[in-house]
Amino acid sequence: MSKDQRGDEVELLKGKYQSVYFESSKQLLEGLNSVSPSFCLAKWYSVSLHLPTGRTHSCYHPPSHHIPLEELAASPDALHNTQHKKEQRTKMLKGERPKECEFCWALEDQGNMSDRAYRSKDVYEPDLIEAAQIEENPKPRYLEVNFNQACNLKCAYCSPHLSTEWHKEVKQHGAYELIHGNHNDPRWVERMGINNSPESPYVKAFWEWLPDVYSTLKTFRMTGGEPLMDKNTFRVFDYVKNNPHNSLQLSITSNCCPPKNQWQRFMDDLDSVTDNVDHFMLYCSLDSWGTQAEYIRNGLDFDILYKNIREYLTKGKNHSLTFIITANLLSLPGWTEYIKNILALRKEFNTDRQLIWLDTPMLHDPKWMSMQLANEHMLTPLLESIQFMEANPETTVNRYQGFKDFEVDKVRRLYEWANQPLNTVEEIQAKINFYLFFNEHDRRRNTNLLETFPSLQDFYNQCREQYEQR
Repeated sequence: MSKDQRGDEVELLKGKYQSVYFESSKQLLEGLNSVSPSFCLAKWYSVSLHLPTGRTHSCYHPPSHHIPLEELAASPDALHNTQHKKEQRTKMLKGERPKECEFCWALEDQGNMSDRAYRSKDVYEPDLIEAAQIEENPKPRYLEVNFNQACNLKCAYCSPHLSTEWHKEVKQHGAYELIHGNHNDPRWVERMGINNSPESPYVKAFWEWLPDVYSTLKTFRMTGGEPLMDKNTFRVFDYVKNNPHNSLQLSITSNCCPPKNQWQRFMDDLDSVTDNVDHFMLYCSLDSWGTQAEYIRNGLDFDILYKNIREYLTKGKNHSLTFIITANLLSLPGWTEYIKNILALRKEFNTDRQLIWLDTPMLHDPKWMSMQLANEHMLTPLLESIQFMEANPETTVNRYQGFKDFEVDKVRRLYEWANQPLNTVEEIQAKINFYLFFNEHDRRRNTNLLETFPSLQDFYNQCREQYEQR
């Protein structure tokens, strides 16, 4: 495909994406803009908590900020309604753009739909646009919490503050030395002040706060680390059993390959938990298929994962599973195979309801694993998967088995984004860091990048050349 042809393809896909995704969110965006051109409901009604470090944010794009202990001592509500958040909300109501939300502002300045609409849609209720303008301490509708950094995997793009296995590695071997500074420096982790104790003031505040916000929640999601390795996850399950909430979407994001006893405990709890909520969702973090998935998510046993998800899919009646691909450079070689396997699983399990879903968020950092480094040859599987999904759509006949419009649109959006290259300096630095990181990764973990991803040979050679010419 020539450069011009590739550009035409990007524009075509962009047009298809906008016809569905853009238009479906237009009405909500108009409602937001009627308040202010920078107004976002997520800043009021969505919260993500990383309790081991005492940090919070409203969505994934702004950097998290610290929850001051003095604010928390005054009220556990400070887990969500920090003074910092209140200041950002005031700016939004005045039509000012908080700098921390620059990801969305950049998209909007390019004439694209930003996540300001999509994140607002996650929490939307008819009265919230009006309520946000007067509520000083709003209760969240979307709550995401990480109780603990405990995890049995070392995913290539992850870090020690989210994985105890990563933490062990850098304490033993030190940081990964890159072209500018060190990656996952254990000293940085220690400075963050990670506290996994059940006596952590942030964990204690959470359990004081939960009864106050529980009834208004639409979504309650537990992440990690690996949440099935944390006793607080099962404490939440017990809370739900004792406090039924028939409009709650409860979920966990799991590697689906925890220690056997933890998985069994989860299976034992599943029916009683799902009976007490509107729906339960298991997000299965999986970025490729088979051995390539095992490389990206070091410590994963794909056979065990596959056995576990099949067990989950055959159990219960009020639950479903979302395969969530954190779309990164190493996801590309196996992308088409992954998509085909999802279709096969849907044909097997989605007989009378939607059991299996797909989500494809993009990885922004670290830069050396970003899809924006990929050349047109490397992006071919992504384009092929779009064509495959379009050829196997959901219809009235196979209502639950084909691919939904929004799933295809998200992959189109990925392809469009991946075709927006990094600037020259960023690209050179990222390629050098790719070479340095994965050479050290293979040395420490007894893995082999090119044996696992042979199609990356040319790209690897380019990265090595950049390193030698630095």
